[in-house]
Amino acid sequence: MNRTIRARIHESAVRRVTRIYAATLADIFAETLQNSRRADAARVRISVSAPTCDPADNTQGAGETPLTVTVSDDGAGIADPAVLLSFGENGWDHDLVRREDAAGFGFASLARRNCTVSSRPRSPDGEMAPGWRVQLEPAHFLGEAEAEVRADDAAPYPWGTAISFEATEAAAAIRSAAENAARHFPLPVVFEDRTDGDSAAEDLPRRAFLDGAVHAEPWRGLVFGVFKSRHDGYNDPDLNFFGLTLPVRLPTVETVHGPAWSVLADVDDCPGLELVLPARKEAVENAFLKEMRAAARLAIYRAMAADSDPRPAFEDRERAREAGIHIAPPPAVLRPWRPSVADCNHWREPPKLAEAGHDALVVVCDPEPPEAQALWRAAQRAGLASRLFDADRRLEGYGWYGALDRVTDMTVRVAAEGKWMVLDAYPLPGTSRSPAAPLPSRPAAIRFELSVRPASGPARTLDVPADLVFAGEAWSWIEEAMPLVTEDSALQPHQLADFLAAGFFSPSDDADSDSWETQRERFDEAALHLATRLLLSDDEACKTSIAEAVRRELVWLAPRDRTVDIRIRRPDVTVTLGA
Repeated sequence: MNRTIRARIHESAVRRVTRIYAATLADIFAETLQNSRRADAARVRISVSAPTCDPADNTQGAGETPLTVTVSDDGAGIADPAVLLSFGENGWDHDLVRREDAAGFGFASLARRNCTVSSRPRSPDGEMAPGWRVQLEPAHFLGEAEAEVRADDAAPYPWGTAISFEATEAAAAIRSAAENAARHFPLPVVFEDRTDGDSAAEDLPRRAFLDGAVHAEPWRGLVFGVFKSRHDGYNDPDLNFFGLTLPVRLPTVETVHGPAWSVLADVDDCPGLELVLPARKEAVENAFLKEMRAAARLAIYRAMAADSDPRPAFEDRERAREAGIHIAPPPAVLRPWRPSVADCNHWREPPKLAEAGHDALVVVCDPEPPEAQALWRAAQRAGLASRLFDADRRLEGYGWYGALDRVTDMTVRVAAEGKWMVLDAYPLPGTSRSPAAPLPSRPAAIRFELSVRPASGPARTLDVPADLVFAGEAWSWIEEAMPLVTEDSALQPHQLADFLAAGFFSPSDDADSDSWETQRERFDEAALHLATRLLLSDDEACKTSIAEAVRRELVWLAPRDRTVDIRIRRPDVTVTLGA
């Protein structure tokens, strides 16, 4: 059997109208202001007043009496009150519906609040038309009751619409919501707070959505504004629909060692843009939106092309070139390489950019913090540190960057008992690779073998002598760090303790852990003990640890003008105060 079907709206959908909107102040102000603008209003007024009710009427609980918010305009008014409860229908002309996709659902934002609408339509012949008034409750929006429309001589004069509704929010919250709605709205919005008897009205502040843009250009009914060094928050609005702002995820272009470029879009007359109805809080993912993002990126490229120092990534410069836009390449400078640290919360000022000479080495491998710290000391001692630079994938494709040699890998070798061996195979006490007679922690020599890949030709190995390396696993405890220091090294205990902290200290954020300061303090004590024991002797390490404990716990107890001698012979402690 053949049959046809047609889309329709079931009456049960009306019973869910109160759930179309969240009924927040933001929703209500956004929708009422949009309707005022479409009605050709010149100004919108938002007033807040205390309810005028009989004191004997105690239907509201203590402290729950709502305020009355009224949004009024001098627009064309509403000719047919029935359109208020006819969802999906509106009184706008076809051209406006085409340009803005007016859906006829906005008034439902008031469905969960008691409201009153008073309107006087603009008469085509110039005569003053009669005004009308209707009070609406949720039952009217749900189709459970009929609303009575009455004549209203007090309706806006000579024409316009006033919508009053109940608000349980504080007056300050209402004002804040009104300010947000008016910030990028194209019409002036007047706010009047009558709750304390002072009815002074003021214009709410407004600002052009593209204010501060360094470049602007039209595109298919939109205007793109390009910004340099604009700091965005997560999911910040980047599209302005006549005062209603929303995120559509327009592109941001990161530069090489320079500011980020971003773009905002202001709607002018853009029928191709589709927003998710009814609240218009996000855009429909369609072909137009994809084209819009591509066009926004090209707008950024054009703004960068006009900048004196754009510093584009190679990929962005190529995409711009394919679109016929020429952007100057970045200078041949790189960020000098610095070793990583184990503390992920550690912040340090990055080194200043430096010119990458012909002998520069780009470190493309990523050594763990202990290995990186040891390499840094070796590079400084060998006069190699100034040649090491951070890799930057954004520069891949530029000729000058491709011509630089790369450090692709590194191997550490340790000399002991007359032979060289890879660090991973070096036998140490207390490890699974330890023989009956383990090798010492003070080897004869250490070297880094850097694998260097030039732009052309065979790879080579660069030997860098060292006096320090760590045999322990990265991200382990201080007791497992296992530093190796050559016999002839001039490294001092405090220096080694600093390298241990940089390579291994990683604070715990568990609930039962102590503060960062206390964890670091305990680590530094253990690191100094380990360093002193390795470089000097067990006795020196013991004395150093005791002295550090006294400085931390006892010095503040000692009188400033007297000596204090402490003699410990466990379990006894004797204290003598000097004269």
